[in-house]
Amino acid sequence: MELRIQQIRKMRGITQAHLALECDTSQQQIAKIESGLVDLKLSTLRRIARALDCHLPDLFYTEKQFLNDVVAVVKSEKINLNTTPIIKLNNVCYRVAQIPPLHPYWERILVKNNKLHLQENL
Repeated sequence: MELRIQQIRKMRGITQAHLALECDTSQQQIAKIESGLVDLKLSTLRRIARALDCHLPDLFYTEKQFLNDVVAVVKSEKINLNTTPIIKLNNVCYRVAQIPPLHPYWERILVKNNKLHLQENL
């Protein structure tokens, strides 16, 4: 499961070092967390949510939030979905909004009539 920690942190203008300080951990540990290289305890997630001034569920992507974030990038960047490959959209979404490029929801993205949809679970 992908977390939105990096995305929220960058939206708030917080560095990994500052987040680490607020969470009583190291910058290297925050980097590992954001990369998905560590399994987190609930207590760690709570500290991160508190440091980012958000609620615990905000750290997790829902289908609706993921799709809304991608649609927001499509609108802000004026992307024509009929001519833009999903892999390029994926790259733009990461660059512009730090949407995780390896999130499993990307596998379910469909374009119909220049609109994004999430295919039912495969």
